[in-house]
Amino acid sequence: MTPQTPKPSCHDALTGVWQPSATDTAGGRVPGYGMTTNIINGGLECNMPTNSKVVDRVEYYKRYAVVLNVGVDETTLYCDAMLSYR
Repeated sequence: MTPQTPKPSCHDALTGVWQPSATDTAGGRVPGYGMTTNIINGGLECNMPTNSKVVDRVEYYKRYAVVLNVGVDETTLYCDAMLSYR
């Protein structure tokens, strides 16, 4: 719930409360599930081809979203095209 500068909080990124700066936009960072991955583990999983662990995590997220009847924006699920925070 607490942002760690320069990263936003995962909650704000997932709910759309966080709005990317010009630097974030230039780095491909957009609100959504992929951004939460970037915040937590971006240096290992973002700005590179998606690995099977990331795909598994996204599929679990999608499955639980269906169970909870929550909409999923398919365009924001991955961080492969986002620069990570370093």
